[in-house]
Amino acid sequence: MSNENEKPTPATGEEASKKPETTGEQPPKAEAEKAGLSKFIAMAMALKEKNPLAFYGGIGAIVLIVLGLLFFGGSGVEQVPVPTVQIGQTYKLVNPNVTGGGDVLLLQAPGQMGATDPELREKEQICVVEAGTPAKVLEQTVVNYVKFVKVEPIAGNCQGKTGWTSFVNLKAQ
Repeated sequence: MSNENEKPTPATGEEASKKPETTGEQPPKAEAEKAGLSKFIAMAMALKEKNPLAFYGGIGAIVLIVLGLLFFGGSGVEQVPVPTVQIGQTYKLVNPNVTGGGDVLLLQAPGQMGATDPELREKEQICVVEAGTPAKVLEQTVVNYVKFVKVEPIAGNCQGKTGWTSFVNLKAQ
């Protein structure tokens, strides 16, 4: 039998020179986290005793949310590969916003969208290219997250003129 109230005997020799590396004390932040976790567990156990329906219902709701996020969470989104435009290549000009393809408006500068205002349209417009007209790409740029290309129609009523149009109006031949 050991007596718990006895004083420990002083260490001698090698035992006295060894010091414990850790004191067993935790930093204040770790203690606060441990105390917060203990309070949460105590609160959950109290809820389990007082109202088991709410306790198990809460666990079920958390499980349903996690499963819902796993099964329905954003994995179905696929990005469509955007074809690269080659400077100097020839493409057809077709407006995809018109059923069957429509005519394409060439503007003086990229990003100008005054086509809805008749007065601005007359100032900014260079030419209206018929759908399906082949055109050579001269430059490309991005304005306000929209790609624009500078093209020169090879045939049709706008042959020899250059202007800017949206990237979406290009169709591979």
